[in-house]
Amino acid sequence: MNSNTMPRKKAITKKELDAIERAAKREAQKAAGALDGRFREKVVPNKKRKAQRRKKKVDPGEE
Repeated sequence: MNSNTMPRKKAITKKELDAIERAAKREAQKAAGALDGRFREKVVPNKKRKAQRRKKKVDPGEE
């Protein structure tokens, strides 16, 4: 036995790898100026919820 053994390297899990990739992508977006408030993020509507209809405003003078 080698008394000078080093601890094994911890294997990177898929979750950690995804987090690293996301962080790198976000840094690139920050460098490009995408997160400085000039751009709106695209909002994807939730298809699980029923869309609410807008009520028409009725003028009180027309009644």
